[in-house]
Order: sequence, then C-alpha cells, then structure tokens
Amino acid sequence: MSEKIIFKKDDENFFWHYWEQLVIESKASIRYFPETLKSWYLISQDKSLYFADFSFVYLVNDQIKAGVFLPLEKKGNDIFGTIMDDYIDAPIFLDQSVEKNVFLKINELAKENQVKKIMFLVDPLVFQSHYNYLQKYHYLDTSILSYVIDLTKDDLLAACRRGHKSDIKNILKNKDFNIFYIDKNNANYNIHEEYRLLHHKCSGRVTRPKQTFDLQFEKLKKGYAVLFGLNHQGKNVAFSYFDFFKEKAAYASAADDPDYNNLSLYHPLIFSAMEYLKKFGCRYLDVEPPCSPSAQYDYYPTQKELNIALFKRGFGGFFVQNFRGIKYFDQKIFEQDTSNFMKQYEPH
Repeated sequence: MSEKIIFKKDDENFFWHYWEQLVIESKASIRYFPETLKSWYLISQDKSLYFADFSFVYLVNDQIKAGVFLPLEKKGNDIFGTIMDDYIDAPIFLDQSVEKNVFLKINELAKENQVKKIMFLVDPLVFQSHYNYLQKYHYLDTSILSYVIDLTKDDLLAACRRGHKSDIKNILKNKDFNIFYIDKNNANYNIHEEYRLLHHKCSGRVTRPKQTFDLQFEKLKKGYAVLFGLNHQGKNVAFSYFDFFKEKAAYASAADDPDYNNLSLYHPLIFSAMEYLKKFGCRYLDVEPPCSPSAQYDYYPTQKELNIALFKRGFGGFFVQNFRGIKYFDQKIFEQDTSNFMKQYEPH
C-alpha cells in the first residue's frame, strides 16, 4: 500500500484537484468547497491573523482518501490551528481506516510548528456522526447545539412558530413588497454588488474583502448558491444568501438596510428560500451560528446573539449536535481559556 500526503503549499493545483474530488465523492456540505475555504483565507489575512497553511490531501495508491483544512494563525507570539480565531472544519474522509494516520500527521505538524492549540468542528449536517469522534484523539469536547430547518415537511409554513407565520403572511400579501432571487440561471453581478454594499451598511463597516463576495458570486454561477432579496416600493432593503449542495443547505449570510429595521424583513426571505431549496432536493437547512440556546465552554453568546438564535428556531426544524473539540498542546493556553470560561459563564 502506497500512502502519499500532498500539501497545498507545495502543489496548489494538485491539492485543489483532489480536494474537489473528495468533496464531491464524500457529499460534504458546501462549507468544504474551494470558494468557501479561499474566503476564509482572505478574511484571516485581512485581519492580520494568517500565519501559515498546512492543509493537505491524503492518498492511498494514488486514490484520494481524506483531506485536512489546516490553516495556522498567530496572535501575539502564539500560533493556533484556527481560522478567523475560530473553529476549523474537521477533516473529511472517504475511508475511515486512514483516520488515525491523518490525526497522527496533524499532531506531528502541530508539534513541529509549535502550535499551542487546534480547534475543530464537525459539520452538523453529518447526521451519521452519533458521537464526537474528536475525543478519540484527545480533543476536549466543546460541543454546542445547532439548529436545522426540516425541509422534508409537507407544509413548511405550518411548521413555523405562530408569530413567524403571521409575519410571513403579512409581507407576502403586502403589494409594497416583492421577493426575488438570483441563481445560476439569472446571475446578476450588479444585484450581487447591492448585497455587498448593503452588507457594509448593515454592519457599519467593511467586515471582509471584496474578493470574498466575488467568490460567493462564483458559487452562485456554478449552481451552489442562491441570493434572495426583498424589495420595498422599488428599493432593495434586505438580502439573504444560501449555499447548497445535494440535500444539504446553509444560511450563509444576510444584510438589511438599518433604515427599515422596524419591519420583519427576514421572515419572508428565509421562508421563500426554504421553498426554493426544497424544490431543488434539499432536505435540511443549517441556520448556522448563532443558534445554540445557552452558553457553554468556549461559547459565550451575547443577548443579541441569543435573540437571533431564538428567531432562527422559529422555522420548523430540530436541534442537532454541533460536535466541536480543542486539543491543547500548551498548559498555559489551556489555563487561559479555562480562566476565560470562569469569567464568561454565568450560572442559571
């Protein structure tokens, strides 16, 4: 048996060729697509966090078996296996028999590069993960709950919370509003730019490079994303962006005009997207964080984030485990994180 590891930094074209093959064959979610990962790199660099990249693909007899997204970031003098100071999507496998060897390689890379900790999360839409397998490799369990909208229901509106149903109906029947979308069949860069500019206005600042929005548009043109918009009396006042592949979808981004924050803008947008995604064969829509209902170790939501989470859970669905884990290679960093937990966590 011939085993081979190819690092992205050594042969980027080779890496992406096998990475795309791995994503397609494993039916991984859109979060693993090259456009998504390239966006993470750009944001990490923009925030002056990016340090190095040890992402690799793992081949056996020239056949792809696994892949690891492994950027390294630096804060002060400390190096971490994180992306945007947060969790990295966990390795993906076509062959579980190589799992142990892959994690041994990750450990080896961490020690060679004086990494203080690595943080991984498992895609919450991987329902066959009945337990946090990261624990097998000595990652401290920091799991939280995720929320998934169930698109398999016959009546998506009936499954919504009563208040949501009312808000959706009111907007949909109001002639001052019009809901539209762009996808691969009517991709419109000018509308996509409206979304980008509104994203900046909504945030009050430029939160990420323009290249990341262009990468989103590339996904949309390929048929892996859709952008829904809400028009009020001729003006586009809100957008919601959704990634999807096969039966999995994710609520990736949103932006609205603060001048219209007294209106229920997102209720009809998300509902309309749910109907669209269902028609395309999607069964589950990950609403993405924040959606967990309470603070946990290394998860300290603000009241605003808890309110957003409550809103997202108003669409018919269910909780799933968002398995996460941190492996510490430095006692001091572990003690700092634990001290932060003691300061941040409020008993209820």
